[in-house]
Amino acid sequence: MKKNLTLFVFIVIGIFSVTAAAPNWGVADTLEHYEIGPGIEYIKIRYESVPLTLWATTIDMTNPYNVIEQVQSNNSVPDLKRELVQDMSKRLTTPGHKVCAAFNHDFFSYDEGVCIGLNISNGVISMPAGSGRSTFAITQDKTASVFFPVPECKAISASGDEVTIDHFNWGAETIRNGDCVLFTNMNSLNLDAEGRYIKIRPRSNWIVNGTPTVCDVLEVSDLPLQTSDTDFVLYLRNTKLNSLPDIKVGEEITISQKLVAGKFGTPPDNILQAFHGYPSIAYEGKLHDGEYNDFENGREYETSCRTMAGMSQDGKTVYFVATELSENSAGINCIDIANWMLAHGVWNVVNFDSGGSTAIVVDHTMLNLPGRGSLRPVMDGVLLVSTAPEDNGVAHYSFSKTQLNVPIISLASLTLISQNKYKDVIERNVEVEGFAFRCEPAELGWVDKEAVFHAGETVMSGKIIAEKNGITAELSISTRPVQDIHIAADEILIDSIRPYRINLEGNINGQVYTLDPAAFAWTSSNPSCCRIENGILKGIGNGETSLVGTLDTITVGLKVTVEVTPETLVHENFSDLSDFPLSSTVSNTLSISHEELPTGWPDGAVLQFDQKTGRNPYVEMGKSYRLYSLPDSISLQLNLSKEALAAIKHIRFDFTHKNGKSYWQPEYIPSDTGDQTIVWAFSKNGIAFPTEDFPLTLEAIRFVLNPGSRSEITIPLRELKAYYPVKASSAINNVYTENNFAWITAEGELRLHYNLQQTGSADISIWTTTGQQISEYISNRELPGTYTYNIPDRFLSPGIYILTIRANGKNQSLKFRVK
Repeated sequence: MKKNLTLFVFIVIGIFSVTAAAPNWGVADTLEHYEIGPGIEYIKIRYESVPLTLWATTIDMTNPYNVIEQVQSNNSVPDLKRELVQDMSKRLTTPGHKVCAAFNHDFFSYDEGVCIGLNISNGVISMPAGSGRSTFAITQDKTASVFFPVPECKAISASGDEVTIDHFNWGAETIRNGDCVLFTNMNSLNLDAEGRYIKIRPRSNWIVNGTPTVCDVLEVSDLPLQTSDTDFVLYLRNTKLNSLPDIKVGEEITISQKLVAGKFGTPPDNILQAFHGYPSIAYEGKLHDGEYNDFENGREYETSCRTMAGMSQDGKTVYFVATELSENSAGINCIDIANWMLAHGVWNVVNFDSGGSTAIVVDHTMLNLPGRGSLRPVMDGVLLVSTAPEDNGVAHYSFSKTQLNVPIISLASLTLISQNKYKDVIERNVEVEGFAFRCEPAELGWVDKEAVFHAGETVMSGKIIAEKNGITAELSISTRPVQDIHIAADEILIDSIRPYRINLEGNINGQVYTLDPAAFAWTSSNPSCCRIENGILKGIGNGETSLVGTLDTITVGLKVTVEVTPETLVHENFSDLSDFPLSSTVSNTLSISHEELPTGWPDGAVLQFDQKTGRNPYVEMGKSYRLYSLPDSISLQLNLSKEALAAIKHIRFDFTHKNGKSYWQPEYIPSDTGDQTIVWAFSKNGIAFPTEDFPLTLEAIRFVLNPGSRSEITIPLRELKAYYPVKASSAINNVYTENNFAWITAEGELRLHYNLQQTGSADISIWTTTGQQISEYISNRELPGTYTYNIPDRFLSPGIYILTIRANGKNQSLKFRVK
């Protein structure tokens, strides 16, 4: 059964309280919604009518086990190499410091290797380049605020002398501002400028707008001194060369980092982390006039993917929103994102870097596709960190979303997540074995052993409860009416081996859903040829039957033909050659006979012809064979002489499906002489062709020839034979390895196709050949069947890429080229 990835949910769960009108993006689909860490709630939303994919993450700052951190790439200023956000996430995850999610942050200078605004990391100002447009700050007591930053920083000696600090760190080339510069432990430059150097080491943690940090003076020199992980360097030159004249080794020096009020907002006390907002987009519940509309001559209307941050009015809830720019997700301007956030209760909103820098990372994996075609290392990032103790004990189960809104009598796969007592995620896509499911009320539906929800017949609301080892998870359910209920195929051919679930469909507002055939009462005009249980057909004898399914006033019908399968069946033994159509573009002497069969062949026929020069040379056997039942594969034996091998370019088999349309044209290229058997499996990379496409017909076998003239070419042929499974799981295993469950096609668009042999999900990642992960997509749990994923090739730079997919408990790697 083929189908595209289907969304079952049509309502976004409000992780914010709604207070204003959001942009008119249509109906929202909540794809995922659960806690990824202590007080850290994650949601993935899809607006299909835009189309737009959006991630929103909220942080409850009152939870004692989470923190938000600003980090510099490679802990360096400047840093010309920069760093991928997912690499920051991995590098900074340690026991008791688990990075649950990460985002890109500030705009930056490629040439200078620095961010463009003021940022604070663990109480240390890293680079106040022009200070910037706004500051999104987090205090020591975990309260957020937004304000315009005005730095007033000083160094004060033990004798009371003081000097204003003009700058923190320098850029790589031309940003060498200030006569008094504090080079922090993030400095990556080798200091060599003329001036006075004072090396200092802090006695306590750093803070901004708090108690000034007392440091020990380690060295004082007119020659360059260097920073380290523990030591800072205060550099004096020009007008401030002789400041702090009495400073001595062994004395104290105090560093005061202060931000004072500017044109809006009030800087709070005890700032521990701060992020440059470029610019402030919304302030105190509305668009920030004079700021959002003063953004590089109209850049506020630029459509792109973006990352933006917000806070609640009390500063105790922080929000991060990211969007994707791809063939499946449109660019959005920062005004619309801000209005969406305001409509969901955010008080202040600032803009972060956008375009190719945009990144949302969860579990060290980038979830969005890169916005400008390739992964972009950035200068700094935002980390959402769990500080909870390490704990692998399961204390909570959650569904991957908090609400499910589905049609009546539909099927929906459920995904469970395990978490420890702090709500750190232990495992996504938990195995469902051992869970007990129940629906309340019972009329809501039922959940089978593969965690597939079978919705009931009545529109209602309720919940699904999953329980294992005394731990429960709840999922709110709403069912709604469905229209145009029908069977996808009017008639079907089945065998006596493989069960077939009736492919019942319905739609709501044009969206197609898979419905549950078990909800219908079925009658058969010929019960002796097949039986039906829970909407699943099983052939038991040759024959035809008409099935009628009834549910209240709804009636659907299906014509079923059953053809019981042998193990093999010879469709052509070449005993009767009286009606055997032959044709050729290059031969007038074409014939087929029983003469001169190869030694040891008890039967068969010999195709013989002379070849003259001509365009498109081929010889074709045009006899048609309607293949019996649902074969796994078909074979043809032949014997090739040296002359025949030289003549044949390839042998093509032309198959049509049940509607008579061209279906498949596999080509066999012979490589040796003598007896050989061509075998074609009716599968794609080990996945059987859809039952709905049978019966197949072999319309012709064409021998495509190499150009030239030849005489007396003979091709002995024997036994066109079909093979059938002897049990449901045996199909095609003798032809293709069972690990090949996915394949890529490039007709028109680059697509990945994969088969779920059982209810489950697929984890799809794209990598560069150097091992950098570009993106990851994890599907929701889906029913068994064949699915399609559109590879975002137009957003990738030309080159070779590797796609990995994990599903069915197996892994597979595939290469593809972007031109």
